[in-house]
Amino acid sequence: MSLKDALAAKKFIVTSEVHLPHGKSAEEYLNEILNLWGRVDGVRFQPFASDAAISDSLGLCRLLGEKKFDPVFQVGTRERNRLEIQEALLQASRVGVRNLLVFSDDYRITGDSIQEMMFFHVDVGKFFSVIESLKKGSDVHGKDLEAEKDFLIGSGVEARYGGNVPDMELKEMESLIEHGTAYFLTTPVFDPDRFEKFVRKVAPLGVPIIAEILMLHSGMQARMLKRVAGLNIPDHIIERLERAPVKFEESAKILLETAESLRHLCAGIHILPFGWEDKVGKVLQRIKRHRAD
Repeated sequence: MSLKDALAAKKFIVTSEVHLPHGKSAEEYLNEILNLWGRVDGVRFQPFASDAAISDSLGLCRLLGEKKFDPVFQVGTRERNRLEIQEALLQASRVGVRNLLVFSDDYRITGDSIQEMMFFHVDVGKFFSVIESLKKGSDVHGKDLEAEKDFLIGSGVEARYGGNVPDMELKEMESLIEHGTAYFLTTPVFDPDRFEKFVRKVAPLGVPIIAEILMLHSGMQARMLKRVAGLNIPDHIIERLERAPVKFEESAKILLETAESLRHLCAGIHILPFGWEDKVGKVLQRIKRHRAD
């Protein structure tokens, strides 16, 4: 079942990040993560900035498709013009990518000042004008393509504010929905109660929300992310990881507990294994896949 079909069927969505480690071939890496097959509705590979690296990312997306995964290609607007975005999307379509995860900056929707908004070369409207052209079977200059290009579109959204979502973010979410966003992926969620306030605030928009979950490797890593990235990681989670003799097992327990607590709040979860892609598949089979609406 594709990610699009899973959303339509109102399954509890489970997707996962994949990251090709340095020194490993794509084939070697894919053999290591086959335990994810059948346990995730989509896999995301985050591209880098250079054209060569984007081509490598799309090459991995092609291989993921050949292994019967449903790849999600991430694309942003930072420091790119419409022609560069169009070329990335055409390449994605050629390798069989049907899912896009769109960020209006290089990470998340945020920022209330004009200075922040003007930093990016292509705004939401111009970005989606490229997608609209491709859907109609033409490029941005009106030249006919060999076929229409259709994508399931998700967009990133900031969830750390809980119920105090800034007006600018709500307006941008509304704009993204008008342009075709089918679901939103949040920033990492550690506190289900705080996340519930966010979900209730944006519920009138009527679009599925997928919560991102990090698999933390240690208490030290959690403390660093809390300090450097400003993530709202509760102290009790950090303390559990610090006490745990086997870090992966404790992180897996936290993942399952968080997934269960979110099952009645949102459409699904997106896992960031941080290098545990070869292990997390067996954990994901224990997640209940029906919605608890």
